[in-house]
Amino acid sequence: MRIISGKYKGQQIYSAKDQSIRPTTDRIKEYIFNVLGDFVLDALVLDLFCGSGNLGLEAISRGAKSVTFVDKSQNSLRVLRRNIHRLKMIEPYTVVRKDVLTFLRQNKQPFDLIFADPPFKWNRYIELLPLVFLPENLTEFGIFVLESERTHDIEWETNVYEVIQQKQFDRSLITFFGRKGVV
Repeated sequence: MRIISGKYKGQQIYSAKDQSIRPTTDRIKEYIFNVLGDFVLDALVLDLFCGSGNLGLEAISRGAKSVTFVDKSQNSLRVLRRNIHRLKMIEPYTVVRKDVLTFLRQNKQPFDLIFADPPFKWNRYIELLPLVFLPENLTEFGIFVLESERTHDIEWETNVYEVIQQKQFDRSLITFFGRKGVV
């Protein structure tokens, strides 16, 4: 795994040795950031189920203002801290060890860009999506990027949010969401 573009371009980052973390592949990551383009610049970013920090670190490298990493796994956060140290990252960041749903229920600082890459076996999307779109979690013009297993049955559009773009990669489905009527 590596940082694809920006300040830390080409830097290798660690993943868990025991494969307990399923990192977003470089191919998928490149697609995500090509779609986002300059939206990342100066964005406040939230990386849920952060694992190794792959998506949040890429966002920082591409000019995000700050990133908050959230994961409940101590192993994931250990790998993340190794990656932050390896990059000698000086940009503002926060690391939170907490269940993602609990974090979203308690958060009071909205983010411009939220990534979520839950384990493929995770199936609590019906709780996740409404929480992400609370005004205390996502800014009015914010974007939510979800990587899920393509076979999950997810309520893709409601009266609050809509799918902006979606693409399949092998087992993964990448979905970009925005507030309905705003994007």
